[in-house]
Amino acid sequence: MHNFISTFQESVKACWDFPAVSDYKGITRTYAELAEEIETMHLVWRAAGLEQGDKISLNARSSANWAMIFMAVTSGGFVACQLFNGFTPADTQKFVHHSDSRILFTEKGIFEGMDFEAMPQLIAVFDTKSMELLASRGDFSRIYANREELFKQAHPNGFTADSVNYSLRGMDELCCLNYTSGSTGNPKGVMLTVRNISSNVDLIPAHFPYRRGDSYLSILPFAHIFGLLYDMLICMCSGMHLTVLGLPPAPTILKEAMQQVRPRVAMMVPLVLNKMADYAIGEFVRSKTGEARLADYKHHPEFCSALRTIMMSYLGGNVELIVTGGAAIPENLEQLLIIKLELPLVTGYGMTECAPTISLGHLGKYKVKSCGEIVERMQVYIDSPDPRNTVGEVWVKGDNTFVGYYKNPEADKEVFTTDGWFRTGDLGTLDKDNTLFLVGRCKSMLLATNGQNIYPEEIEVKLNVLPYVQESIIVQRGERFVALIVPNAELLASANMGADTLAAVMEQNIVSLNSVIPTYAQISGYELQDAPFAKTPKGSIKRFMYS
Repeated sequence: MHNFISTFQESVKACWDFPAVSDYKGITRTYAELAEEIETMHLVWRAAGLEQGDKISLNARSSANWAMIFMAVTSGGFVACQLFNGFTPADTQKFVHHSDSRILFTEKGIFEGMDFEAMPQLIAVFDTKSMELLASRGDFSRIYANREELFKQAHPNGFTADSVNYSLRGMDELCCLNYTSGSTGNPKGVMLTVRNISSNVDLIPAHFPYRRGDSYLSILPFAHIFGLLYDMLICMCSGMHLTVLGLPPAPTILKEAMQQVRPRVAMMVPLVLNKMADYAIGEFVRSKTGEARLADYKHHPEFCSALRTIMMSYLGGNVELIVTGGAAIPENLEQLLIIKLELPLVTGYGMTECAPTISLGHLGKYKVKSCGEIVERMQVYIDSPDPRNTVGEVWVKGDNTFVGYYKNPEADKEVFTTDGWFRTGDLGTLDKDNTLFLVGRCKSMLLATNGQNIYPEEIEVKLNVLPYVQESIIVQRGERFVALIVPNAELLASANMGADTLAAVMEQNIVSLNSVIPTYAQISGYELQDAPFAKTPKGSIKRFMYS
């Protein structure tokens, strides 16, 4: 295993004059320009008194500057603290203080809602987009204003690839603090070591076609571990040209960006993948002719081939692999894209606490409803008397697994066994080929009156494909199970559907749903929601808000 900072340093030197990172429709930095800005930050931070291991927080939307700052923090021997920019200013302030951060990179609008005086450990706050110094203490403003002179003094003979010499920290030293916004409770600071990050940087390109010099389009939030590793860090360490979308991945925007960048690998969460597919081929899939041909897809290969061509063109025409993760892929989408259209699509499974990889799917080996095979350097144990057939909690250990929650030993005791296994809170089975199948979360599991375990995610997947359902969650009301449903607003508007008609449709949906689920899991009613469910950065519904 190589230290990821060493891998990044090697890429910087080898790709010196090549493009490194861009904002979509914005400026492009070469690896040489990126290295010079990173060096300037290192000089300023050290002149201001920062020491190895000090924390620096990033609390902003994904951008080229975000990527540059993260690489500067980690390559300088400091600890990067990732905070979702969707946190409230009050929560951001709380986490910045909790993390002991010395510098904060945020957004001006967010900082306006914060109290700088309540964060006395901070010596500087920057606007990530403009790099404007928003607040500071002591001599920091003077040091920052003098940054060009600091650089000239450090490099009187110029700055070349040979000048790059990053801080290679020990593999078990703290590297990142990722404050998760989980679907079951309050955020916690996940402590990730150099080993955790390095293991992922080593193994991911062995499975997926990240290649030096290729272009890549990032659409995932860097504050989430999936986006941080798969959408940014792997690209930087591989010597690729990373373009950060920086906009909501609406289908029209995404199509234009994909066709401009023409990436070889496309990463997206199921929600974005679903919207993309609906935009690109939805009208053909939903037509009566299309429904009939797809129902008998083996006898209509030309129709499936045409839909596949449209989808691949939407993605820029150069994609070799589509990877989705972060949430379960809807069964109807999985059947359409993987089984019927045979798109080069695989799924994976991971979590912040594993930086993030636990399992990855592979083309040619895909199993329906699976999360792929357990990756090298990781072990999985199913806490069940029959792991292949009886659902149990997924436990993991290995080089990817975090070392604990920052300043929260009680939380550590809850999730680690005495012999070092991390209890993920997810439920699943593991087959003879080491392929993982998940059914839900321990905390979301419901209990029927007959003692049977109910996994609401399995029911929701079936409900979400029924007419006019955008998304849903199943909750328990005493002894009854009720579906909370967000209707598809676009389809309702196009159908000009009134409240009475919608009620009749939803009632029929519940009848249809109950016909395909066990008697003990029957849904007794539904409640329509006026707005989409609150979600984490990766798109998981925050269930604890609706239970």
